[in-house]
Amino acid sequence: MIKTTLPAKRAISEIVQAYREMQARKSHPLSLRDFAKALTEVLRPHGGSISHQSVKNWKDCKHLPNPFYMMQIEAHAPLDWRRDFAQDVLGVLCPEQYPPSTYIGELAIEQERSEGLKMQSGRPLQA
Repeated sequence: MIKTTLPAKRAISEIVQAYREMQARKSHPLSLRDFAKALTEVLRPHGGSISHQSVKNWKDCKHLPNPFYMMQIEAHAPLDWRRDFAQDVLGVLCPEQYPPSTYIGELAIEQERSEGLKMQSGRPLQA
């Protein structure tokens, strides 16, 4: 079952931002365009692509990544940050099948769980 809740969207947003910061150039996070381009390099041979607008939507908690594309990246990316990114995203989207790959995913999932518990208990969320 794929999670589509707001806490899941926030977890994905945190993962996107962390990986963009990891790939920083001159103390600026990797641009949305360059981030999308790096992911698309893996998908293009398999008929897929990711736009910078998609990455922006993930970052802004508007949409979730396509799980199929994340599975393709996880399966075909070289052993670099793109594979880890896809595994961490899949850890949020499909936690029963995919454990997070890095501390980034683990932290995002822990925060997602905490936020979900707060929402269930009716306590207000803190920004």
